[in-house]
Amino acid sequence: MSSDGKLFGWGRISVPGEEVRGEDLEQLTEGAVLTRGLGRSYGDSSLPPPSVTRIPATPLADRVLSFDPTTGVMRAEAGLSLAEINRVYLPQCWSSPVLPGTQFVTLGGMVAADVHGKEHHATGCFGEHVHKIKIRIADDRIVECSREEHADLFAATLGGMGLTGHILEVEFAMRRIDSPWIWQRVQRISGIEEFLSTLAEANSTWPFIVGWIDCLKTGRQMGRGILYCGRWATREEAPAKAPHARRKLTVPFDFPRFALNRTFIRIFNSLIYRKQPKL
Repeated sequence: MSSDGKLFGWGRISVPGEEVRGEDLEQLTEGAVLTRGLGRSYGDSSLPPPSVTRIPATPLADRVLSFDPTTGVMRAEAGLSLAEINRVYLPQCWSSPVLPGTQFVTLGGMVAADVHGKEHHATGCFGEHVHKIKIRIADDRIVECSREEHADLFAATLGGMGLTGHILEVEFAMRRIDSPWIWQRVQRISGIEEFLSTLAEANSTWPFIVGWIDCLKTGRQMGRGILYCGRWATREEAPAKAPHARRKLTVPFDFPRFALNRTFIRIFNSLIYRKQPKL
């Protein structure tokens, strides 16, 4: 994310600077100290040091270089976004092996952060599904690494937050799915003991699990919250066509800081909790 001569991270930390974008990552990264994707990294990990104000950004280098529909193995440039993968391949019943909390991330960023999703307990992190990485390392050489070739570099790059070099291309295994739809169960939980037992039960039967807890509650209600479980819908369960998209309520401004008080948050949490069904 960048605007008005500033570069931002996900937490809105900013520094002066600008992105330099291009389709040729090998040329773009030559002599560079940092590469950015879509700027969704936590903290300042996608921001340049004070002495650097222009850094290469990868989103224009977003070509799919190859895809084998028999094995699901894809090779693509590091700037390809998960949103674009979803747009093109979900209708064909192929999914990224890991789905993090936002689709506005690049393949290079997914490798660098070794992202996980709500199916972490079932499929692990993204790096477990990566076969090869093409990377420009500190001495400006371009190296192809894998579990068999330059294995130490490969292992250090998965989750290395870009410290091993500029990720140029990624080869990984997509996942075959029955339909592009998720079957979801939403359950209201009354307290911490019920939450833990329900979570343990769901762990063995649902591939997608995420919980929300009202941290302001104490006593018997401590740990109350909502458990979201999901799985890919079968072809029989999937609708024939997409329903009309509902208009979402948006708030095009930031709430003032004084709104983040216990009273306001307690009301907000209560609304979120009571909105969900109690199974």
